[in-house]
Amino acid sequence: PPPPPPPGDASSATSGADVWGSDSSGRAGFGNRLGGYLLDGLLYGIAMAVPIIIGVVMIVAAFADCVTVFDEVICPDGAPSGGLLGGGIAVAVLGFLFVVVIYLRALGRTGQTWGRRIVGNKVVRVDNGDVPGIGRALGRELFGWIISANILYLGYLWMIWDKDRQTWHDKVAGTIVVRTR
Repeated sequence: PPPPPPPGDASSATSGADVWGSDSSGRAGFGNRLGGYLLDGLLYGIAMAVPIIIGVVMIVAAFADCVTVFDEVICPDGAPSGGLLGGGIAVAVLGFLFVVVIYLRALGRTGQTWGRRIVGNKVVRVDNGDVPGIGRALGRELFGWIISANILYLGYLWMIWDKDRQTWHDKVAGTIVVRTR
């Protein structure tokens, strides 16, 4: 799609536009963005759950020879199994990190994650309409996860009132979310 108008351009104002869908400039509305966010949470959550569950099963198996007496774990010599315990922790942590890298790589290189692709949204740079790149995607997501989400989700909700339809993390990263269809 053509690059979006720069912030502050009269054609990007959302007055009278559908907050839930998209506006005349092609920027995604709150409903589209929420749908993509929820789908990403579900799909990437399932992908993360697989190695985490495998890791937890390995950790539990490491303590198979141990017993609990009055909330105290008592293990015979050689238990818990250090190999299973370390392997379980490694599988869970590395699996989680692998899925995070897959997410950030998709966002940085294509502007779309699995959920965004399904709902037809794409993250692009405000200045030139290109995909954000890995570094900008990482900064955008970290700001979103740490700041935008932790103040009553106000950073995410901000796009409802913002004339450029940007969340706080969009503003920090210099990005917008546009509709692809």
